[in-house]
Amino acid sequence: MRLRVDHQTHYEYETPVHYAIQRVYLTPRDEPGQRVLQWETRSDHPITHQRDAYGNWVSMVVVSRPCSAVSICVSGEVDCDASRAAGPWSEARGVPEPPLELYLRPTGLTRSTAAMTDFARRTVERGDYAQLLQLAEQIESQLVYSPGTTGVFTSAEDAWQAGAGVCQDHAHVMIACCRALGVPARYVSGYLSGEARASEATHAWVDVFVDDRWRGIDVTHACEPTDRWLRLAVGPDYDAVSPVRGMRQGGGRESMRIAVSVGGYTRGL
Repeated sequence: MRLRVDHQTHYEYETPVHYAIQRVYLTPRDEPGQRVLQWETRSDHPITHQRDAYGNWVSMVVVSRPCSAVSICVSGEVDCDASRAAGPWSEARGVPEPPLELYLRPTGLTRSTAAMTDFARRTVERGDYAQLLQLAEQIESQLVYSPGTTGVFTSAEDAWQAGAGVCQDHAHVMIACCRALGVPARYVSGYLSGEARASEATHAWVDVFVDDRWRGIDVTHACEPTDRWLRLAVGPDYDAVSPVRGMRQGGGRESMRIAVSVGGYTRGL
């Protein structure tokens, strides 16, 4: 399936911003399972692009003159085919991957508690993909999907105690449980086309390393990602690959508008 994306983010400030820098992870990964046909990341301020340590494309938007608004827009088309992602793990496009040990180390957002680890051990005995998918189903049933309950700084432990959250929290809890079981797991940021429970501008799921390869699990929908899932970036947690993050001097109160369109069509039509 080919997915077309148009994602616009617009910030407005009550007083002029004198300086700002935004780190943007909104360029898809060109890797087995998806091929970027055309993509553009643009802004009304200077923007540069480079690879990060995880093999993702990261864009930097720098505001160096007084302004009252900043826009960041991405658009493009990606050929997604989940069947091409099958097979042993390999480095995509010659970009070295971090060691697997990195994805076994807990972070502030993915630290497991004794209760979470016990919960995972009751479900997962062998650590194969089928049981990890069952674990995702159990986590989804424990954390009610509830937008507005949590925020970008909510940890897996906090979401678990609250019993509610969104796709980011589902992913963090799953990662925390997997790492506690000795299974390498990483956070995936991307888009999801079609009707779905997740309604944020971007979606989140996880990769688990089993049988010598990475395989995706969408905890929010308790399923394996298919051609409707478009991968933007991977990393240890949300903080490492958040779609847009930055800092500024001045500006006062900020307002933000987001418009996202993700549509798919079958190849050859």
